[in-house]
Parts: sequence; structure tokens; C-alpha cells
Amino acid sequence: AKGLLLSGDSQVRLVVLCTEKPTRTLLGKVAANLPQQLKAVAPEDSYTVEMKADQGAVTVSASTEPKIVVTVSLTSPLMREPVLLESTGDGVSAPAKDPPDVLSKQKCLDALAALRHAKWFQARATGLQSCVMIIRILRDLCRRNPTWAPLNPWAMELLTEKVVSSAGGPMPPGEALRRILEALSSGVLLPHGPGLLDPCEKEPVDASAGLTPQQREDLTASAQHALRLFAFRQIHKVLGMEMLPQTKFIPKYNNYRFGRKRRRDNSNGEGNDSEAGDGKKDKKDGDAVVKMETDKK
Repeated sequence: AKGLLLSGDSQVRLVVLCTEKPTRTLLGKVAANLPQQLKAVAPEDSYTVEMKADQGAVTVSASTEPKIVVTVSLTSPLMREPVLLESTGDGVSAPAKDPPDVLSKQKCLDALAALRHAKWFQARATGLQSCVMIIRILRDLCRRNPTWAPLNPWAMELLTEKVVSSAGGPMPPGEALRRILEALSSGVLLPHGPGLLDPCEKEPVDASAGLTPQQREDLTASAQHALRLFAFRQIHKVLGMEMLPQTKFIPKYNNYRFGRKRRRDNSNGEGNDSEAGDGKKDKKDGDAVVKMETDKK
């Protein structure tokens, strides 16, 4: 839904929203019914369906290359709402009881958060110029550089959206990436820095709360080093690619390009080319007349 998959990514996630709190019984029914539905949709392909009740999900993996794994998570908005009270026969209110085999509440809350993140991304980040491209570049950087690996994808998306949207106008990808490195270099992720406020939570939550102080300092130092590489025209080292060949500069107005002749050394700058040409022609004619008179004598 976000369009952030990179080459080599083989794991995706699908969140299914239920009206009631999901249970192990419901998860088992989904796992039992999926193989039949997959056969009807793709009879030539083979898939393996596995139920993982502790994760509140069902995994579907392809048996052939490329081996894509889809994690189907079940959740419900009721898992986030406060516990409702139900009245008993004697007029005393008691907490509503959950089903005995209800799925893990934390796993369901994580799935709800992922759903909110996807909706926020489609509403705020998809329409920004260069935003999706820069997030893909940062994801590739997290994959290649161990220092950037602890940065979770949600914090990365929040940081990119805030930096790009604060520019006040469209930016090319290079300028957007430079501004993000500047924001990280300024200490936005340091322990006493401003942090990244999660807009999808009711309470104030830092999206980068999972980072340790050492990881925050390492990320800041790495961003500062990458910014110096930018300044010395070594962006290819940041992107992990070969340096592009330099193109030879050709001036826009070049005399040799348009085939123009140089001015003669004995020209004093007066008159035009036609006059100079006429003078040269007259001189040749005079030499011819003198030669003819000599022959007659």
C-alpha cells in the first residue's frame, strides 16, 4: 500500500479488521479455509499455510521462487477501547468478559497501529514530491549500513514526511536527502533532543523510543559523516553505488562550434567583411593589369 518495497524484499503484511475480538477459533477457520481459496484463485501455484496463534496471524508462503511470505494478522478496534461494563441480575455492574481463547492483546494493538500508519502514510506522505523515493533510499541505507539498521521504518517515514513537508515547496530528491541528513545531524534523535512525536497515538509517544542512547549517537555521527560526503561531491558513497562518469563541459557559445573564422591580424576593426574582401580583390586585379602590360612590351 505504501510502495516502499525494495528489490529482494520477500515479506509483506496484511491486516484484517474484525468486528469482534479475534479468537484462536476464528484464526483456525481462516487457516483452514485459505488453501481452498488459494487453489481457486491460482490453481497452478503451490502455497503453504501455517497458523501462528502466539503472533495472532496466519502465514502464507510460496513453495516456488520467488518465495514470498505474507503474514495475515487479525485485529479489532474493540481491542483498543476501554473495557465495557455489563449489568448483572442484581443490578451490580461487572466488567465484560472476553472470549476464553482471545488472541494476544499486544499483537492486536500492534496490528491496529500498523493499519493507522498505512492510512496516515497514504494521506500525508504519498502526495509529497520525492518523499517515497527518499524513504526507499533510507531503507536501502538501513539494509547496507549496520549503524542505520536500528532505525525502525515508522520513525523513518515520520522524519522524512516532516522534513519534506516543512520545505514549503517541491524539492528534488538530492535536496530532500540533504535536508534529512541535516535534521539528523542537528541531534533530533539524541536522548535530550525533540524526538519524533507519533501522530497516530492518543498519548504523546516518541516514535524512536526503541533506540538506545548509543544507537542515537551513532546515527547522529553517521548522518554528519554522510553530510560531509555530500559537501565534497561524494554522494555515490552514501548511496552505495559507483561514481558516475563526469561529462565534459561544452560552452554554450563556442566560436569553433559554430564554424566562425578568426579576425585577420591586419584588421583594424573598421569596416565590414565585405569591404575587406573587396579590397583584397582589387589588389589582385591590379597585379593582373601590371602583368599584362609587361607582356606587351
